[in-house]
Amino acid sequence: MTWLWVMLAGGVGSVLRYLLVLGHEAFLRARRRSVPSDEEIIPTVSGTFVVNVVGAVVMGAVVAATGSMEAQPVVTTGLLGGFTTFSAASLETARDVRARRWARVVAVPLAMMIACLLGFWLGVMAVRSIPPMG
Repeated sequence: MTWLWVMLAGGVGSVLRYLLVLGHEAFLRARRRSVPSDEEIIPTVSGTFVVNVVGAVVMGAVVAATGSMEAQPVVTTGLLGGFTTFSAASLETARDVRARRWARVVAVPLAMMIACLLGFWLGVMAVRSIPPMG
């Protein structure tokens, strides 16, 4: 029966990712009057980057709280698996390869990996900083 909850949580995670990306685009429009073109987005953070870092922070918190990634498959595999997206990051990188934006081909995935690792660590440290109850 866990598989059903994982499936439902994955759907919720996907919708949350979609809403966060829409919100990020609305934020960019409000600040810049439009969503930046591919050439202009270099100094900004893409929605994919944001969701992956947020997901890493939450994953770190879950792991620290439960002691294991396997302890909460509904949250880790389902919710966060639907929320985060390696495939969209890969597609964005492939578009950069096609457009021959070589600096972005290297810099964006590397920055995302570093930011996600730091985000995971931040999530772990945030939970560990909570004093025990009782």
